[in-house]
Amino acid sequence: MRVGLTVLLVVACAGLAGLGVWQLHRAAEKQTRYRAYTENQAAAPLDFARRAPQAAAYDQRWRRVNIRGRYLDWHVVLDNRVNQGHPGYEILTPFVADNDTTLLVDRGWVALPDARTTLPEVLAPAEPLTISGYIGPEPTVGIALGSSAAEAEIMRPNIFRVQSVKLPGLATLLQRPLWPAIIYLDAAAPGALTVAWQAPGDGSTRNRSYAVQWFAMAAVLAGIGVWNLYGKRWQRG
Repeated sequence: MRVGLTVLLVVACAGLAGLGVWQLHRAAEKQTRYRAYTENQAAAPLDFARRAPQAAAYDQRWRRVNIRGRYLDWHVVLDNRVNQGHPGYEILTPFVADNDTTLLVDRGWVALPDARTTLPEVLAPAEPLTISGYIGPEPTVGIALGSSAAEAEIMRPNIFRVQSVKLPGLATLLQRPLWPAIIYLDAAAPGALTVAWQAPGDGSTRNRSYAVQWFAMAAVLAGIGVWNLYGKRWQRG
């Protein structure tokens, strides 16, 4: 009986300690991500036409970039985006660089019109120009738009409302390949709307706190278990 309880105690303590180790791994991952963010933000901006397309988009995440080209008159309206407590949309517009690469540019936030059937402000400059911003991942919200365009709501032939941004689905909708990252536009760049991007935080402190809690629970459980299984016996002996 005591052997079985001892095995159960060891398994339980190992499980709690394992959760603590997992939280430490998560903390390390977040620190690595935040370090990459700060280093890439501080680096000199990329000249997209010369450098960006040759390397993996993931490796250039958070890098600042300058791109010469033109906006297309085709717009993605990302639903359910809140700015300072006010409901609205984010507007994403394809931008064709001078090297013929098509990128999706997040131009920022617009307020929700009085009715959902009313089109938001989406117009972008039509002439060739240079935009600036940083390279980032797709916004992680809402219902995923898969490899088909079935979930996109057509507001006009060139304006689509979606609940989530997934580049493969939007490439299908646009019928042209999209560079596999989003350009988040600077507030002063041509075509920018209301821009107030939230920088990713470190966030590792919370995971380390959770790890300490799991390790403490494992230690307390081990102490209580050992005392109940063997401590009283030692006292009697």
